Amino acid sequence: MPQWKITPLVFGTIDIKKEQLTTGLDVGLPITVPYLGFYLTDGKAHLLVDNGINSKYIVDGKAWAGSPAVGGQDFVISALNSVGIEPAQIETVIYTHLHNDHAGNCHLFPDATHVFQEAEWKELLDPLPSMKIRGDYDQGLIPELSRLRSQKVVGDTEILEGIKLTHTPGHTAGSQCLMVDTKDGVFNIAGDTVHVLAIAFPEMDTMILMDGSGLAITPAPSNWGPAVPSSLVYDHYAWFRSIYRIKSTLRGPEFLLPGHEPSLVGKTFG
Repeated sequence: MPQWKITPLVFGTIDIKKEQLTTGLDVGLPITVPYLGFYLTDGKAHLLVDNGINSKYIVDGKAWAGSPAVGGQDFVISALNSVGIEPAQIETVIYTHLHNDHAGNCHLFPDATHVFQEAEWKELLDPLPSMKIRGDYDQGLIPELSRLRSQKVVGDTEILEGIKLTHTPGHTAGSQCLMVDTKDGVFNIAGDTVHVLAIAFPEMDTMILMDGSGLAITPAPSNWGPAVPSSLVYDHYAWFRSIYRIKSTLRGPEFLLPGHEPSLVGKTFG
């Protein structure tokens, strides 16, 4: 059984208000979160999970919801170089979902296989009106991904030995997590089904920021349940089922790797 190593990579940052991620909590509290990707290797294969925001979605220094942001292909190339990898060495790109801040630089990997859920492809083709208003999807990716070697998957599957894809809809119809076997146990790369740890663990009273410092946050009341949805959930029934599923697989909170969690910066797993 291959044992994978996971390295979170920073593909840019965005400054937001915490209540945008944990609805109803810490209203007005500013935080900076990373656009994360994840480099996976077993010593032979080279995989990338997500590839950040395209710079065309940062206008006058602002991205989603008018939030100050930086990112783009130069950040992706630099982050890969920091772990000794060139884009051409990436053999497989796996997408937690196809929002513009996770799939915006697919063009950097013309020789890779690009893996995403069929349900996510259909949502990219025909997004809801609210998704169009928010600009969640870049439909310019349709011809790009059609030209690339794309592999659509349906539901749960083991894409490679030691890497299982789990369909976790709610944030989007085709959101998926990766269950990755490492020498330290199985980690769950959750994408934006869980943007930050405080979503899945609402009892948290401290958030670790990108510089390693702590920020006091408000725990959710116990009657709010086992998770606090962000403002970016389109199907709450599906999302809560996905949360129950994710949390049932974890040996502990440290095995969950959310898509924008600042405390992951500078760490490796496995």
